[in-house]
Amino acid sequence: MFAAYVTDNFHPLRTVDPGAPFDDLAPLRTDARVVAIGESAHWVREYTLLRHRLLRFLASQGPVVFALESGFSEGQSQELTNRMGESSGMRDQLAWMRSAGVGYAGLDLPGSSASALPTLRRLPTDTPYVEELIVRSEKFTSEHALHTYAAYAALDQPDRDALTALWASLATWADTQVPGDPVLRHEVRLGVLFDQMLRGHAARSALAATARDRAMAETVFWLLDRHPDARIVIGAANGHIQRTPVSFPGMQVSPAGHHLSSELGSQYLAVGVTALAGRTPARGPDPSAPGGVTVTAVDLEPPRADSIEAFLPAELGVVDVRAARELPDAPTAIRVQNSYLEGPVAEAYDLVVGVPSISVSDQLAG
Repeated sequence: MFAAYVTDNFHPLRTVDPGAPFDDLAPLRTDARVVAIGESAHWVREYTLLRHRLLRFLASQGPVVFALESGFSEGQSQELTNRMGESSGMRDQLAWMRSAGVGYAGLDLPGSSASALPTLRRLPTDTPYVEELIVRSEKFTSEHALHTYAAYAALDQPDRDALTALWASLATWADTQVPGDPVLRHEVRLGVLFDQMLRGHAARSALAATARDRAMAETVFWLLDRHPDARIVIGAANGHIQRTPVSFPGMQVSPAGHHLSSELGSQYLAVGVTALAGRTPARGPDPSAPGGVTVTAVDLEPPRADSIEAFLPAELGVVDVRAARELPDAPTAIRVQNSYLEGPVAEAYDLVVGVPSISVSDQLAG
């Protein structure tokens, strides 16, 4: 049944070239206030080009702000985290955005989710509690997330509680300022969520994941308030943008897309982007690598039988899966790097774009 549905509803796309005409992109036309464009892995050349093309298409219909899975604080000075700015494709997109007057914002926690110092050091030096927060944070912060989490977990409980109390006091101070600075308030709010993410890692609880995704969702809500006449276009991993909870062994967490879907309903459009073949970035443990994790390029194996990729034609195109949510054989997995994210794909996304073959971006290819 689902195979027949895809056959009847698959719309080929001509190219991922950002400069190509838009006449093949009609199936992606939408009135949604927030359009999230996903990817099965970061640092993939074809995904970056496709996202750039879709952003241009959406910008041709009205004002847009592009929000990337990168630090919010760093984005205030047009800097990118999570290695997002290292590829030539992303740099080309940013250059086009500047020339076209398209706004930019980072969605994410600061310091590649490894450090709150970029936020704290942006705040005015006379801001209460900031100096002590910097001193305490410097004791455990690393540029690598796993090192930060381990060092934080090694702190005595009173030291962790003191950090949390300081963040709460800073947030209260920011909320009581008249007139308030909306950017400062949001940065402090993300700092509070960063602290809660650290507590979640130390306790090995779902809070580690949910705090970060809540931060990204709240940034989108903040952008909607700040730009009432613009559409927000998100660039983030498929797992962050999906409309449904993500299940892990022993826990269920709400990604940013679940928060956005719950609040915005049909005004939120989730576009999953995946690949049928090619080479993908993949993470693996490596004690000799900075942070203990290495990123390599690996070949994708043929799609799993129950995955969305197994149903997609071997050509670039998009399928609207919303009308297939009740089909009993709808797919229950979508690629994440060289593995799969489990769950009902037709409920998690509104549209799915299939790319026949992918390759790693130049920051990994060398």
